[in-house]
Amino acid sequence: MGNIKYILVVALVLISCKRSDSHSQVKGYYYESNALLGSWDIKEVHWISKDTTLVIKKAQPGIFMVTPERYSIIWTPTKHPRQKFNVLSKPTDNEIKSGFNSIVFNSGTYTSTSSKMVTKALIAKVPGFEGGRQYYDYRIEEGTLFLTMYDETYPDGTKPDWAGKWKTHFILKKLIRIPRLKNRFNLSYTINQWCKELSSLWF
Repeated sequence: MGNIKYILVVALVLISCKRSDSHSQVKGYYYESNALLGSWDIKEVHWISKDTTLVIKKAQPGIFMVTPERYSIIWTPTKHPRQKFNVLSKPTDNEIKSGFNSIVFNSGTYTSTSSKMVTKALIAKVPGFEGGRQYYDYRIEEGTLFLTMYDETYPDGTKPDWAGKWKTHFILKKLIRIPRLKNRFNLSYTINQWCKELSSLWF
């Protein structure tokens, strides 16, 4: 019985392949190729203004992750490793301050095109930034992601002091690809990906 259900599902997907080659929308999901999908290791960080560039050539551990519907970024804006708490369960006020200042993170939803990404935070390092947006340009070359945050908008519509003056440019390497159909059945994958996977298995 299980095999019959599987065959029926495959048949339906194959029919979809023929009816919609590169297609767009199914039950509210938008299916499109997204080269950002996966997990990216932050290698370098550059802060760029009109007359100054500050560089961390060997970045501390940082990860940028993108799924079909969510993103998450966490990184360290310092050249040196984060200061350890002397007693992990009982940090001092200075250790707490140092810990807060030595990490950046937010996670939420996003929209993207082939060269731009706009994120909307659902959770963030800074309380109150939930609902805030960050704006990125990007390009990908041979497994390297060049990601530049050029603007930010707070939930109330105002801007930070650095807006229009500084950009943050990341250089990242891909670590993990989003699993394809043979590993996980997920409606957020593209019909095209299904078709390619099934073609490689059946034809």
